[in-house]
Amino acid sequence: MESNEKTNLTTSHVYANYSSKPHHFNYTSTISRVLWLALVVTMPCLAPGMSFGYSAIVLDQLQLTLDEQSWFASLPSTMMPIGCLLSGPLIDKLGRKTALMVTNLPSCLGWLLLSKQPASLYVLYAGQLLVGISVGLSTTPATVYAAECITVNYTGLRGCFTIMTSIMLNFGMFLTYLLGALMPAYVVAYVAAFVSFAAFIFIGLLIPESPPWLFGQGRRGDAEFSQRVLRIAQPILQTSRAMSLDGDAAAAVRIRSRIVDRLAEPDVYKPMAIMTTFLFFQQACGSFVLTAYMIQLLGGFGVTADNYVVTLVAGFTNLASMAVLSVLLTRSGFKQLSYVSCAGYATSMVLLAVFLQCYDGGDAFVINVVVIGCVLLNMAMNGLGLRPIPYAMLGEVFPTDVAGVAGSIVACMSSVFNFVAIKSYPYLRIWLGPGVFAVYGALALLTLVFVAVIVPDTRGKTIKQISDEFLRKKSDYGCDGGSYRKGSCSTADEVI
Repeated sequence: MESNEKTNLTTSHVYANYSSKPHHFNYTSTISRVLWLALVVTMPCLAPGMSFGYSAIVLDQLQLTLDEQSWFASLPSTMMPIGCLLSGPLIDKLGRKTALMVTNLPSCLGWLLLSKQPASLYVLYAGQLLVGISVGLSTTPATVYAAECITVNYTGLRGCFTIMTSIMLNFGMFLTYLLGALMPAYVVAYVAAFVSFAAFIFIGLLIPESPPWLFGQGRRGDAEFSQRVLRIAQPILQTSRAMSLDGDAAAAVRIRSRIVDRLAEPDVYKPMAIMTTFLFFQQACGSFVLTAYMIQLLGGFGVTADNYVVTLVAGFTNLASMAVLSVLLTRSGFKQLSYVSCAGYATSMVLLAVFLQCYDGGDAFVINVVVIGCVLLNMAMNGLGLRPIPYAMLGEVFPTDVAGVAGSIVACMSSVFNFVAIKSYPYLRIWLGPGVFAVYGALALLTLVFVAVIVPDTRGKTIKQISDEFLRKKSDYGCDGGSYRKGSCSTADEVI
């Protein structure tokens, strides 16, 4: 104990000297370093992301009934909630870095099972279940780590970098489409297993633990050392509640024991309710349906072009639109880009529904142009906001002390919605015909209304500022710009 205190004092002294020195940053090199960190942190999302497109490339290579196909495609979603629920305790109890490393274990094992050749259907099901757990585990840790450690000095760029999680997941999907056009599906599974192993090694060797988490565990010396490695210039703690942890490790235990009470407070339950509803609309629109059944959908639409090539172009379009989104987020907020995304997504779905309902199918060229055009527009608008933005916001809207638990609960609910959407699509297509796409389009318009009215604007704000806004009441406002009224007007949004 005495040794630990001595270490902390020594490290604190070194850190104090470090902080007192003026910092002269080379902007280009600093952003390059931040981008490199973001790539490493999101690497565990790559192999889980490959599962999004795996059913599309493998179903044609398996002799399955319609019911078996729907189960194979949706099985990962059944285990995503478990992965999400495990993610919260892993993030908060074992640390952000450990949670990122653990993500790769079920992913690697699941892909190895999917690579078995020949394999029984139940072995493939088991592989899908394990991969599903890894998807659930991957949804929250990277966004929390990015918000706490990578973009804390650049709040204006936070949206750009927290979206890296979704970009990596969708790059995994694109990689699956690309490899699926070149090699059998079981070889693609081998590649995904190798990617999981590589990500485990990279996370273990290249990044430190999150300073706010270390400080919350009473490990001040480790936290300050990690902060120096990450070159975080702002103070470690990001919420007023966390201030009580300074010099009192027992307070961390008390906070963890009161986690249920924290979930009942406005700065936690309000963003949880908003983000759960946002993700419900995202899944109800069919945001993940096209990617899960892409090749089968194109064949059912009567497209005569090479379905694998069209799928590959669609995957690239989705990935490219996310790259564009990451650039646009340096100038616009999540809300504004969500408007464009939802409106464009709804347009693509309604046009597809009207065309399939009204066209008699005489000219193959017309079918190819219109259907492929609608699919590409859908993938572009999906990637421009509807798919990545809700997940990126999970790393922004929750206070640091409950970010893991709250984010994992919301991500868990999203996985349940995802399972229902993917499992139900084949039957909705039979019952409603082309009308199912009109329903998806109508739900996308409802999503736009929800974003405009309910979803908060987080652009340029720190995590503390966002949490403070959820704690405010209408009576708290009295000055222009939304500052507190406490006898006199004062600035509520304290920069951390």
